[in-house]
Amino acid sequence: MENCVDSLDLALRQLHEHLSERAHRRCRGKRLLAGRRVLYWTHHALRVDENPALDVARHLAHHLNLPLLIYQGLSERYRFASDRHHTFILEAARELQAAYEKLGIAYEFYLDRRGHRQPRLAQLALSSAVVVTEDFPLEATKQWTDRLIDTNATAVVLVDTACVAPMRLVGKAYDRAFAFRQATSGLYRQRVDREWPECQLTVQPDAMKGETLQLGKHSLAELVAQCDIDHSVGPVSDTRGGSLAGYERWRSFRKFALRDYASRRNRIEFDGVSRMSAYLHYGMVSPLRLAREASADGAEKYLDELLVWRELAYAFCYYRNDLQSESILPSWAIATLREHANDPRNILSWECLARARSGSRLWDAAQRSLLKHGELHNNVRMTWGKALLSWSGDHQDALERLVDLNHRFALDGRDPASYGGILWCLGQFDRPFPPAQPILGTVRPRPLEQHERRTNLAAYEARVDRCVAEPLPRIAMIGTGLGGLMCSRILEDHGFS
Repeated sequence: MENCVDSLDLALRQLHEHLSERAHRRCRGKRLLAGRRVLYWTHHALRVDENPALDVARHLAHHLNLPLLIYQGLSERYRFASDRHHTFILEAARELQAAYEKLGIAYEFYLDRRGHRQPRLAQLALSSAVVVTEDFPLEATKQWTDRLIDTNATAVVLVDTACVAPMRLVGKAYDRAFAFRQATSGLYRQRVDREWPECQLTVQPDAMKGETLQLGKHSLAELVAQCDIDHSVGPVSDTRGGSLAGYERWRSFRKFALRDYASRRNRIEFDGVSRMSAYLHYGMVSPLRLAREASADGAEKYLDELLVWRELAYAFCYYRNDLQSESILPSWAIATLREHANDPRNILSWECLARARSGSRLWDAAQRSLLKHGELHNNVRMTWGKALLSWSGDHQDALERLVDLNHRFALDGRDPASYGGILWCLGQFDRPFPPAQPILGTVRPRPLEQHERRTNLAAYEARVDRCVAEPLPRIAMIGTGLGGLMCSRILEDHGFS
């Protein structure tokens, strides 16, 4: 047994530097001798190109002389599970299944739904020598990994697939962007222009005993309908999941808008941003490739957003766990928000906020963007988020509402970068701005009225309210009672009349 464990250690030590700096062994495991495969459990690197976790899994399978199986599961139990998130993931999985088949690598997809609610990941892990998976720095994914480790004696290797500068090399959570930028400049200089080496290793495909769900042979809408999830948050028709759609959007942005990104990125009425965050969240596109190509184009401001601000948030979440508590905020922000917790405020209901009924044209347009398109322009997100402090019971209530509204509706929800933007609204990654204001205290103010005055609000509303389908059908609901009223409300929320 010791020799078998040593063989895994040896295989890990033989990784090339571009992989070894991203991989670490979380659990030594006791089943290497009995394990019949290397299992790559994928959840946040839904791509075959420039995928460090896939390359580590192929390396281990090759050196341990074991077959490789890729496993992807889609649970009904993740927070805010809905038709929107499920459809986006399933679109990517259907494409991924075909890509792995083309590579000759076995891939199994398991969808929790009526009649299919088995612990498939645990079953596969029990018969595997080692499990490779992505090192995704949010608590829900960490808990899934912890449960896998606690209930199995299988070795687990975690691989950073999300950042150009690996989170473990960053070393700690930084609370200011300038400090992170200074500390990581050397890491980025060494990596940003580096071509990702193509993995040439051949591996044996695993002879699966279970029947995988052939996504290309099924209607995704019918599969989603069988899942016990929130069916009131519908798919986003103009943002399709998968690497092909992600890179198509990237190429269009790079060709038409990247050059002017620095001057147009804050103009919310224009199509001046990349809209890549959902694809980056699920790893449908490689941040390594995006950074390399943006660097080749000399797009310094875009690189600052992609590398510094995005990866600042990833490293912060990697080293901190209390993301939904006030304790995550800097001490000065906690003190000033507590001091003003009892200030008079106009509290709005969750329903009023979720359905874009606040009474502010800008805020409601931003919320409609979330409802209809599953996205929120980063510049307006900051104003949108700070407004919730004035409409919530206190800052903890505001934080919970920010998390709910963003993660429920945004395709890039439940992402470290999302938490970075949300927490910034409450003072994280920022400094005090005296003198103190009502409710905000010395947290940086960002009044809705001022933002409205400096933008073409009508143009922004027109972008938000654009048709989600062509031609857009008109739907009549006749005599259907409460169910019909709910259906009508959902259709209206998603842009149908």
